[in-house]
Amino acid sequence: MFLIKNVAFFLAKQEPVSANILVVEGWLESSALSQAYAEFRTGHYDLVITTGGPEAKNFTDQFDSYAEQAAYQLTLLGLSAKRLKVIPTPASAQDRTYLSAVMVRKFIESSPIRDEMKGINVFSGDVHSRRTQFLYQQAFLALPMPIGIISASPEEFSLGHWWQTSVGAKRVLVELIGWIYAHCCFDLPVVSSHQEMWGTINETENLR
Repeated sequence: MFLIKNVAFFLAKQEPVSANILVVEGWLESSALSQAYAEFRTGHYDLVITTGGPEAKNFTDQFDSYAEQAAYQLTLLGLSAKRLKVIPTPASAQDRTYLSAVMVRKFIESSPIRDEMKGINVFSGDVHSRRTQFLYQQAFLALPMPIGIISASPEEFSLGHWWQTSVGAKRVLVELIGWIYAHCCFDLPVVSSHQEMWGTINETENLR
């Protein structure tokens, strides 16, 4: 019973590191993006990177990706465009969080900012955060650096009583399965291989 009651706290991992880049997962809801902006203001970051692709949830047709949508909302909160980098994630059939991490790594590898890197903190959504950190760490094995994680506080349910609401129960159970799958079944692809970005629409169509 103790494990069941505390599984949400386990999944909603908080482990920030000393970092000068804040990565914000673009699919986050407005309240979580406000928390991410507050983290930027107090965390002494040089740059905010927004990620995300063209998935359907919480997405509007005003933008081509979650990365752009989140960037827009962060600028409305007061974030300067000079401190912001938008890195859209291609549509993919594989784990989108991992692919987002790969896109961030590729940007850093080809950017002068690489020489100034101290570390990265990824701002994720409550019980999704532990899986997010793991997948980012896997993607950055080719470019070792500290990868921290910051979890947004949920508004729709309580981490301590997640089973008492349908949204809490669904989110926690789905994320628990996702975390288990990432650890037992995720096959880390070779860096810069086709498999590292497998499932993108164009590549999939070319293989048919």
